[in-house]
Amino acid sequence: MLNFKFLAILGITSMFVGCASMPRELSDHKEIPGGEYSGSAQNNRPEEIKYQKLPDNMQYVLASDSLVIATYNKLKEDLAVEESNLPIAKYLFLMPGTWEKIDQTGQNEFFNKRKNTFTFKAGDEKFKFKYAIPKTAKSARKAWEGVRQEIRRPAFYTAPAGSEEANALGEITIRTISTAEMETIVWFSPFKMVEPLFIVNDTYMLGFNKQGELEVIDEVPYYLPFYERLKPIIAEYEHQKKLMEEQQAQQKKK
Repeated sequence: MLNFKFLAILGITSMFVGCASMPRELSDHKEIPGGEYSGSAQNNRPEEIKYQKLPDNMQYVLASDSLVIATYNKLKEDLAVEESNLPIAKYLFLMPGTWEKIDQTGQNEFFNKRKNTFTFKAGDEKFKFKYAIPKTAKSARKAWEGVRQEIRRPAFYTAPAGSEEANALGEITIRTISTAEMETIVWFSPFKMVEPLFIVNDTYMLGFNKQGELEVIDEVPYYLPFYERLKPIIAEYEHQKKLMEEQQAQQKKK
């Protein structure tokens, strides 16, 4: 029998080594036509942070409108000033898109962290991803500051150090995650999409906990090449699923 569980994310429990309890809800990657909301919200929010239509298989945890709006305002305020005061959770997950960037720019030398991997398997394809969790509150603050610098100054790590270009402030946009972005990341995220959740500058995905503390940092475009590799597997699955449904329909007619 055809089973949607042609994919699996392996090694997830290792993500929580050292954590007193599981800080973020894990996705079970089951087949959910039209996606699945849990939690409660009215979507009475500014247009740019209204939650969007879910793609198939996405599990999305709503937060109250008041929490989402308050966190949005706090994030917007934090990114507008030189010195950060954004609340950070006890466990800050630097997910693959962000961790690779931090590693490439050498920022990883400036804070203590626990590093690990998890593997995503779909059909014959296997994707191995790296992530990190800062060990201390001070290290988490340094990690966020490194990401925050690039958000505020887009050329900070690419232009000559100290140059006018490196220090030039850029425009900052904050919005909700789109349906298309969820469709890409649903396959590779071990977590459900949990509000408050924002996309900054069309790149950075920032997830917060129920206390409005920053808990997850990732970069959505990082997953686009992996999603392209996955498309033929998804297409084949859908084809096989359609054939099976047609066969079952024919059998019922007999």
